[in-house]
Amino acid sequence: MEPLPPPLEQKRQAVARSLGRPVYVRGMRTPDVGLRGRLCVEPGRVLIEYQVSEAGYFWHVPIIEELLDRAAAGEQRAELRQPSVHDGEGPSER
Repeated sequence: MEPLPPPLEQKRQAVARSLGRPVYVRGMRTPDVGLRGRLCVEPGRVLIEYQVSEAGYFWHVPIIEELLDRAAAGEQRAELRQPSVHDGEGPSER
């Protein structure tokens, strides 16, 4: 797990405390170019993965933040996807 910006690391730790299990954040590479990030809450851990093939400095921070918020709100699984030409604005869930 690469270091997160301090405010995001504090949020990760707070979510881990509130859920009573470790929260792991890691980059992933996938041929699914529409996948921005995903959340999977399991009995012993919370896993947040984000697409690292995107260009841009800290572009992934809002993706991680949204997935942390969803985990804190009780969601068990979520995917954030890049909108297609036919979709509306912003990431969508599947």
